[in-house]
Amino acid sequence: MQTFWYILLAVLGLSVLVITHELGHYLMGKWLGFTIVEFSVGLGPKIFGIKGKETEFTLRALPIGGSCRFYGEDGSEDEKDKKHPEAFSEDIETDEEKPKEKDPRLFSSKPAWKRFLVVLAGPLTNILTCVVLCFVLLLAFGTINDASAEGYPVVQEVTENGPAEKAGVKVGDIILALDGKPVQNETDLSSALAEASMDGATLTVLRNATVSESAQTENRLTTVTRTVSGGEELTMTLSNLRDQETGEKRIKILYATMPAWQVSEQYSVWKAAYMAFPETWDMAKLVYQSLGMLISGQASCREVSGVVGTVDFMQTEMAKTESASDTAELFLWFMALIAVNLGIVNLLPLPALDGGRLIFIIIEMIRRKPVPPEKEGMVHLIGMIALLLLIAALTISDIIRCFGG
Repeated sequence: MQTFWYILLAVLGLSVLVITHELGHYLMGKWLGFTIVEFSVGLGPKIFGIKGKETEFTLRALPIGGSCRFYGEDGSEDEKDKKHPEAFSEDIETDEEKPKEKDPRLFSSKPAWKRFLVVLAGPLTNILTCVVLCFVLLLAFGTINDASAEGYPVVQEVTENGPAEKAGVKVGDIILALDGKPVQNETDLSSALAEASMDGATLTVLRNATVSESAQTENRLTTVTRTVSGGEELTMTLSNLRDQETGEKRIKILYATMPAWQVSEQYSVWKAAYMAFPETWDMAKLVYQSLGMLISGQASCREVSGVVGTVDFMQTEMAKTESASDTAELFLWFMALIAVNLGIVNLLPLPALDGGRLIFIIIEMIRRKPVPPEKEGMVHLIGMIALLLLIAALTISDIIRCFGG
């Protein structure tokens, strides 16, 4: 039952971020005088709608995402626009003998710089959302200023049918040594694994130990010291460390090192507001590094997740937390990272994304005339089909990975 609530929380969190993106388009459009036909929460069939002065606000069946549709967004009136209510009933005077003027309510009729700002507003709102979330994180939970290089590597996950699982390693075990070499951090474990034989190694762990913490606070700085007591020391034999996919030595575990001591700082409102920007920049760099690794081949496409994989990962990690405070902190961190991710990815100069639309507007500004709507529409259509196929492929891959093993 707890898993269901974590999944629901993750889905709603992702939906809020997409709606926030569309809200950026909406608010900028309203401010600059654009006609907005519909602002919807969710996707799929409409459940109900409320008609405002010129915009219909709708709730749709699937609680994932949303949309903001501008009048004649594709460059001309479509049937939905023509059926839009009385707000659009004002007639533009026409004369069969005079050339028909372009409807000023069309999205494409607005100045290029206004359209540029409207399109840009969505990704920028996502990035701003990351800044706000970082501010909340820093204000509510502070940040770690310093920590000891040594600590206690705790097993978080054991890969099925891997050397560690076959040897009997369990989640919660504290790693003490590999092949007799003491392990107190990631560097120690990496060095010991590099020297270990591909055929096997011994792993010493401490099971069912008690970790106690003592905290001392002074001038917004809190020093936490951790000590480990009790438990049972076990030595297990790991066999055949060769990874079938990479050919490298792998134990097949995920672990996190608890520092023996760490110093955290509780921020004031002003310092949290100031530090939220470099925190957002650090998250943005993570996104750019990931994209670079994917393009260069350093990261496999199999490591890319869609919505299903993201939700599954979020709920799995939140389920590992030990308190409501830890869950809230982890959830907000995920939201901040995904928010800046959405902002950056949407700015990529690819068809169907906001970045692709911005490229066409920039070309229009340089040429001083728009790209023919049918050509731009065809490019975006191809991009949208490719994007939908990618989403479908990622979803299938996520489902196989999450439920098919």
